[in-house]
Amino acid sequence: MIPITAVVEGLSDEGAVFSILRECGFTPSMFQGKRGRAEVLKKLAAYNQAARLSPWFVLVDLDSDGCAVASTKQWLPNPSEFMIFRVAVTELEAWLLADRQAISSFLGVAESTIPRNPDSLNDPKQEIINRARKSRKRDIREGLVPRPNSGTSIGPTYVSDIREFGRTMWRPRIAAEESPSLARCLLRLDEFRQRLQD
Repeated sequence: MIPITAVVEGLSDEGAVFSILRECGFTPSMFQGKRGRAEVLKKLAAYNQAARLSPWFVLVDLDSDGCAVASTKQWLPNPSEFMIFRVAVTELEAWLLADRQAISSFLGVAESTIPRNPDSLNDPKQEIINRARKSRKRDIREGLVPRPNSGTSIGPTYVSDIREFGRTMWRPRIAAEESPSLARCLLRLDEFRQRLQD
C-alpha cells in the first residue's frame, strides 16, 4: 500500500475515501480538510504545492456547479506531479447510492427503492435521508433523519453512520458500475499507482 495524504470536505466522507484509496492500492497517512468545500478550495494551492513532493488525493463535491471537468480545470489548472484532484458528481453520497445492494441493506429498505443513475440526482444526500425515513431499522430512522424543529439538515448520527458505512460495507468497484464519475476517479487512481510503481 502506498501512503497518500487525503483531503475531504467533511468527516462523513472519510469512510468512502478510505475504501476508494484502499481499493486502488493506497493507504491514507492522514485526512485533512473536513471543514467544507470552500475551505478545501481555499487551501488547494497549498495542497498542490505539497503534492510536488508526495502523493495527495483531494476530493470535493460538484454540487450545482455544472460540469465536473470544467470545474476541475478552473479550480486546479496545473496539478502537481503527485496530485490527484477529483470532483464527485454531484456529491459523494451519489457514489454511496451507486452500490445499491449495500446501501439498501445499510438503510433497511428494498433495493428497488434505491435510484439508478445516482450521478444525475440533484441532492443525493437528501435521497439517502428520504430513504432512511422509510427504514425498517429504528436506529437508522432516528439517526439519519433530522429531528423536527432541530434546525439541522441531517440526523444526529448521520456523519458517523455514513462514515462507517463507507469504510466497512460500501464497495467502490461495484458502485463504479453505476457511477461514471466514480469510475473515472478509480481509473485515475489506478493509473497513478501504476505510475508510482513504475
